[in-house]
Amino acid sequence: MARRFFIATISRLWPKTGRLSTVLGKRVALGVVVIVLAAVPIAVRVVPLGFVVGEPAPRTFRAPRSIQFVDVSATEALRQVAGDAVAPVYVFDEKAQSSARRNIVEFFSSVSSARASHSGDATAQAAFMEERYSSLVDTETIAAIVALSEESIDTVARNVETLVSGILSARILEGDLAGAQEQLARSAELVALSLAERYVVIEVGNAFLQPTFVIDEAATSRARQESVARVSPVVVVVQEGENIVERGDIVSERDIELIRSLGGLDQGVDAVSVAASVVLMSLLIVAAGAYIASYETEVWNRLRDMLLLATLFLGMMYITRLAMLLIPEISPYIMPVALAAVFATLLVSARAALVLTVLTTVAGLLLGFTGGVQVVTTLLSSVAAAAILSGLTQRSHLFYAGGLLVVIVGTVSFGSSLASGNALGPSLGAGAYGLAGGLTTTVLMLGLLPFFEFVFGVTTDITLLELGNPSHPLLRRLMTEAPGTYSHSVMTANLAESAAEAIGANPLLARVGAYFHDIGKVRRPAFFVENQAGGTNPHDKTSPSLSARIITAHVREGVELTSEHRLPPEIVDIVRQHHGTSVVAYFYDKAAKKGGPVLEGDFRYDGQRPTSREAALVMLADSAEAAMRTLTHPTPSRIDGALRRIVRAKIEDHQLDQCDLTLANIETVIQVYGRMLASVYHPRIEYPEPSEKVEAHAGEHHQPQGA
Repeated sequence: MARRFFIATISRLWPKTGRLSTVLGKRVALGVVVIVLAAVPIAVRVVPLGFVVGEPAPRTFRAPRSIQFVDVSATEALRQVAGDAVAPVYVFDEKAQSSARRNIVEFFSSVSSARASHSGDATAQAAFMEERYSSLVDTETIAAIVALSEESIDTVARNVETLVSGILSARILEGDLAGAQEQLARSAELVALSLAERYVVIEVGNAFLQPTFVIDEAATSRARQESVARVSPVVVVVQEGENIVERGDIVSERDIELIRSLGGLDQGVDAVSVAASVVLMSLLIVAAGAYIASYETEVWNRLRDMLLLATLFLGMMYITRLAMLLIPEISPYIMPVALAAVFATLLVSARAALVLTVLTTVAGLLLGFTGGVQVVTTLLSSVAAAAILSGLTQRSHLFYAGGLLVVIVGTVSFGSSLASGNALGPSLGAGAYGLAGGLTTTVLMLGLLPFFEFVFGVTTDITLLELGNPSHPLLRRLMTEAPGTYSHSVMTANLAESAAEAIGANPLLARVGAYFHDIGKVRRPAFFVENQAGGTNPHDKTSPSLSARIITAHVREGVELTSEHRLPPEIVDIVRQHHGTSVVAYFYDKAAKKGGPVLEGDFRYDGQRPTSREAALVMLADSAEAAMRTLTHPTPSRIDGALRRIVRAKIEDHQLDQCDLTLANIETVIQVYGRMLASVYHPRIEYPEPSEKVEAHAGEHHQPQGA
């Protein structure tokens, strides 16, 4: 069938042997594909909006949600000011005085060495000193030193050392050297020195003066760090809907930071961040699969349902990323965030929808689309959608459910915005966006539901309810052309539905499947005893083998009719499987009594054994209802005995081997069928024939007596 094209194509291409052919292998392969495809939108973070610092903005950008933004540039500026405001930390240099004295002694030792090496040659002496100390004292000072006598040099050396040591014993900052030099000059004036000696003392002493209080770099750095740490970050609160930058305005660094924080620009290719997000998403997908395998085994065993859930999850991720690429300022409230839960509820189950809700919510967080209280909006909307849609009984109810969903999403969006600290005005705007998002969800639900039903071959309860309407063309044909079969089908449907409710199967599928299970009998209704109404039996004039072929053909013809009318595959399977491969016992016994070789295979149905509990229930209900018509004096004990014989025969014939019915289920089915059949086929009271007197006055009515 066309509805099975998608699943059939995958099944045809999938390996038929090896580990990948097992249920677990298929699910693991599907999980790997989902993880790989889910990693793509997480890793793709470039949003080319064309915003460049210093250039006009190509478009207006509004905040899609409220955020608290840390203004990095403003914070750094304040921290820079705080750091620069810290004064340097000074410490006394205890080695300054001794170092200066040692250097002075070495200087005058060099003078003595020059005199000894170049005795009588003043020019050579000056050259010797200039070679070593030209960076410390100038040429004039060296010439003045060389011109002094030995006695004067000793006097100068002694005074320089004394005066410099005395001055360096006090606190001298780097900016106070000029004052120290003035002090040295005043002190030299007080000493009995010649003019030449005083000049040399002052010049050489100035050369060896140095600060005694120096900056402690480590302490200064610590003080500045402490001052910077005391500066609190500059937090800017941006309200939802607030304009970040208008079209044509010059884009600033702050604008870029805001847009980036809102997910509107390149988030950066941080390999560690991307890897962590992918790992988190992968673990969540594995956990979701483990939950479904443990608590939703029917969903786990149906590849169709697992593919559907994977499609919904990946579809929401890619739609979200695409919306962020094309309309980055779009409000999260207007997005149809509950759509995945809606389809999962209608097409799979409410529990699966809740699992999918967790996945899509976390995906929104990892993509940077939702945050804070918007997560509450997503969760509440999705849970509400699952609760509302899980109990629908008619397709028309989708409109009412959609209207209720619109109201809920709008209310939740308003409340979430208000809870996030927004004012009443922006919160009302968020509520309006929520109403639009709920309406979008409803429209997409109504429009895409038939598409998903067709592509994945899913039969919803709504579809089953529509098929169970007596106005369906096939049922009307069955009612008019084979009324006995129609009556039998209705009773079979009542039995199968009640049993399905009792054992936890799908009662609606069992009921509708029972309505159509004998639809093939409309091709030759007179060959089936329930339609003969006491008339001639055409089987009296046919051979047992031909009669068996006519009887068994109704299964094949029923499959053809249901396929032509595009009934869901679940219904077609029930039609195909409601007799399994059992024997047409009546005609087999009839052929055996005539003598001669009889092949049992010629008298078996060529259908399939039931592969679902619903198909098995229809098989047992069909046999039970037919058997009750032949039972004389149907007391409860006789009905129970007949039911147990029917069930035992099906089990011994291996007809129930593939339908996942437990012994406890079978016992429950027998009790349900016995109770219902006993209430229908109980013995009737024989009413006496009316007397002649009663007949004579049958048309008269009692009149009230006159006054």
